[in-house]
Amino acid sequence: MSYKIIAMDLDGTLTNSEKIITPKTKDALMRIQKQGIKVVLASGRPTRGMLHLEEELELKKYGGYLLSYNGGQIIECTSGNLLHSQTIPTHVCLRIVALARIFYANLVTYRDDELLCFEKYDMYADIEAKINGLRIVQPDNYEYEITTFDIPKFMMLEDEHHLVRIQNALHPVLDQYCEFFTSAPYFLEITPKGIDKGRSLDVLLNHIGMNRSDLVAVGDGMNDMSMIRTAGLGVAMRNGRQEVKNAADYVTLSNDEDGIAHVIEKFF
Repeated sequence: MSYKIIAMDLDGTLTNSEKIITPKTKDALMRIQKQGIKVVLASGRPTRGMLHLEEELELKKYGGYLLSYNGGQIIECTSGNLLHSQTIPTHVCLRIVALARIFYANLVTYRDDELLCFEKYDMYADIEAKINGLRIVQPDNYEYEITTFDIPKFMMLEDEHHLVRIQNALHPVLDQYCEFFTSAPYFLEITPKGIDKGRSLDVLLNHIGMNRSDLVAVGDGMNDMSMIRTAGLGVAMRNGRQEVKNAADYVTLSNDEDGIAHVIEKFF
C-alpha cells in the first residue's frame, strides 16, 4: 500500500519522555516530507502549544497540518488558514463551570497564551501550562470571563479516581452537547459534540482530496482511538494504553525507541 499522509499524536507518540523529537524521528519525518508525504500533528493541545513543533518539522514549507484541541481546529500550516473550527456553546460552557464547582474539580480553558484556571496553584495545571508554554491566569469572575471568547475545549484536572466519578456523572447531563475522554490520568477533556481526531481527519482528507486508505495514524492514548480506527493503517505505540494497542492494525516501538521512525521505515 502506498500511503500519502501520516497523522500522529504528540505526547507519548511523536515526542519522547523528555518531550522532544529525537534526531532519528525528525530525520525520518523530514525525508518523507521531501518525498511529498503530508504530515499532520493531531493533539489535544491548544494550537499555541503545537507551534514550536510545527516550526521544528518545517510544516509550513512542506504543506503540513495541525489538528489542535483534539480536532476542534484544523490549521493549514503553509497559509495559516483555519480550515475548520468548532466551539462549545456559551450556555453549555456555563453548565460545565457549574458542574466543576459542584465536584470541586479544577477547570481550565485556553485564551491566546493564557491558561484560565479556577485554581491558580495546581500541580496538574502547572504541567499543562509548561507543556504548552502558557501562563496561568485565575480570573476574578470565571463565569463572566468564559462568555467573552469562543471555547474549543475545557479540561477538568483531578486525580484519576475522582475524574472517573466525575466523568460518569457528566455523561447524562452533557452527552448531547459534548465529548469526554482522558488524555492523561489527571486530564478529563471536554470538547464539542462530534469532535474527535478521527472525524476531524475525515474533514481534512475530504478537503485535500485524499481517502482513509491513504492515511497512517499513530497514537498512544484513548483520545487517539478514533483516528487509529479511521486510518487505512492504525498504529499504536508500544507505550500506549492496552485498549489502543488492541484497536490498532500494528504496534510500533515506544516513543523512547523512535517508534515513529520505525513506522516510517516499515510503511513508507
